[in-house]
Amino acid sequence: MKQALRKSFFASTVLWLMLGSLLALFSAEIAHAQGFDSASPPDLMKDFEVLRQRIKQNPRDIAALNSLGIIYAQAGKLDDATRLWRYALNIDPNYVHLYNNLGSALKQLGRKDEARLIFRTGLTRSSSYWIHYNLGLLEKEDRNLPAAAICFKNCLQQQPGFEPALRQLADLGYNVQLPATTAARPLSLGSYKPPVETGNIDFYPMYPDNPEKQQNGRTFSSGSYAAKPSKNTMSAPFTAMSLADCDKIIKEFKAESKDRFIALTFDDGPHHANTREVLDILRRENAKATFFVLGSRAQTYPDIVARMAAEGHDVGNHTWEHRGLGKSGRAEALQSLQRTNELISGITGKPCLIVRPPFGQTSQRVKELIHSQGWHEIMWDSDSRDWENKNPDRILYRVMRSVSPGSIVLFHDIHPGAAQMLPTLIKAFKNNGYRFITISELIAITNAS
Repeated sequence: MKQALRKSFFASTVLWLMLGSLLALFSAEIAHAQGFDSASPPDLMKDFEVLRQRIKQNPRDIAALNSLGIIYAQAGKLDDATRLWRYALNIDPNYVHLYNNLGSALKQLGRKDEARLIFRTGLTRSSSYWIHYNLGLLEKEDRNLPAAAICFKNCLQQQPGFEPALRQLADLGYNVQLPATTAARPLSLGSYKPPVETGNIDFYPMYPDNPEKQQNGRTFSSGSYAAKPSKNTMSAPFTAMSLADCDKIIKEFKAESKDRFIALTFDDGPHHANTREVLDILRRENAKATFFVLGSRAQTYPDIVARMAAEGHDVGNHTWEHRGLGKSGRAEALQSLQRTNELISGITGKPCLIVRPPFGQTSQRVKELIHSQGWHEIMWDSDSRDWENKNPDRILYRVMRSVSPGSIVLFHDIHPGAAQMLPTLIKAFKNNGYRFITISELIAITNAS
């Protein structure tokens, strides 16, 4: 027993020493590295430090090693990323994400034979539709078209209806039945109001220079983004609400049984810690929600996105880099949305048909862009403003003063306040016969009405 423990300790120490040389090279000037993905989240170094600490505590943390490799790749350090993923495969050769990431990086480096070997090795471990798909892309790029077609067909055997593979087969000249973009006309859900959040305020400090306008007695920017938070909105007096206070408000709604539902939504994640805490609470309270993820963050934390889908939540599209759709050209905006959709579909195995524009920035042009792809535009009608003041009591107060039966409630899982007040909110509504539904369920209810 002691000998086994010594071996385990020695292996962990050696791995950490090997990783140390990689971690030491990752400097604050990472954003200027050649090949850096400018669409990566600007808090890249924060994520790097969090993952570094996780690996220091547990050098065998496979999810952290995989995510750290993705950050290296986002910084253009593909050689370092491939070395890190190889180390991780020595620890757990069954972690499928590693084969996809390592093979794709090797392909990008022009080492296609190595990439092909990695993909095929991964398939001996797991007949993953995503590995079949990536191998198919490699074969297609090398003009091995019959081999590519076989890969895409194998992908579809594992995941029927996987739209990227269907489109690849169609591009190869095969007669395939592409799925209808949506079973019904695309919707725009949520009572649109001038946007009241600046997005991820800590990471995206963007404000308009446009004049303000009055609506319903409140001042809003007439531009695409919300005005800067003021001391008045952040520190106005309020009375903290107890479970009994919430219960009293909900009883006043007097909603019919069929209308007793709420759609909780969370934007800007996944976050390495906060999103996991939200998911833990939702699982404990047996409540469902919808997460509108950034592609750049979903790419870094695919294990969290996979958990969202596995536990019955919706995963929606919040663009790749949180850039306002109205500020981008049509081609650029569509590329951001499609890139994110393909990633979500690849991780979850499900099509993504719901989009939330960053900052709540919408217009007729943005709606038409989203609807033209058969996607639904999802806004909100109850805003927690958890980005403005992270006090959980104030967040609960805001929600309870704006929510109503059937509301779509806006939170951000990149901030901790929402998770802290969530149990009280859920318990209060459940005590009154309400259920918490996904946006997909809300769309079905809307179409049926």
